[in-house]
Amino acid sequence: MSCDENCRKPINRQAHCSVCHKTFTGATWFDMHRIGGKCVEVAGLEGRDGLWATPESHATRARWAKHLRELRAQKGTGEQ
Repeated sequence: MSCDENCRKPINRQAHCSVCHKTFTGATWFDMHRIGGKCVEVAGLEGRDGLWATPESHATRARWAKHLRELRAQKGTGEQ
């Protein structure tokens, strides 16, 4: 089954499942969610902004995004 426009497209080291259409922050979480050819829920993962990861990973990603926004504002690029 192919993905539609609502699926979050993976970037960098992210992995997207074409069966359940979840995008994971890394291949490890993707691999853990596929058992016996089926998608399963992985304890400790949560979905935010279309990405599945641990709460700690989401917090780290948010800190880096904030830091990059601040750097861009200092440079005056205005990019988000």
